[in-house]
Amino acid sequence: MKTWAMMYGIIWAAFFQILVVLFPALGASVALGIHLVLGVIVLALAYLIYVRVRATSCPDRIKRITKATFGFAVFETFLGVALYEAQKGNSGLLTDSISFLHVAVALAIITQASSSATAFDMWEEKEFMEAPKTGA
Repeated sequence: MKTWAMMYGIIWAAFFQILVVLFPALGASVALGIHLVLGVIVLALAYLIYVRVRATSCPDRIKRITKATFGFAVFETFLGVALYEAQKGNSGLLTDSISFLHVAVALAIITQASSSATAFDMWEEKEFMEAPKTGA
């Protein structure tokens, strides 16, 4: 699979992951299963993207963004496990806090992945231009 396709794929996987939780039409247990599968896909894609982009000669900023996205995906995995465990005990404030962080990190993954996907796509297509030189 092409790197750019994985980069756009992670955005959609994370987006659908959020939607599945917000609108569990098939029931909570099915939604949790779908959420888990999509979470594994997001984590795997984040890792593959990071490794593939690191091996290119693209700008370092794109490499740093993909590394951060992978870091967010790892943190998101830990938050997901913690949230699952916290929900078993029905601890209100702890569950709400972890849930808030879980959603915030998911949105950060979408944001970072969108940024790196656009930049990497532009780099691959040679759409970057040099900044004009100023007299200062």
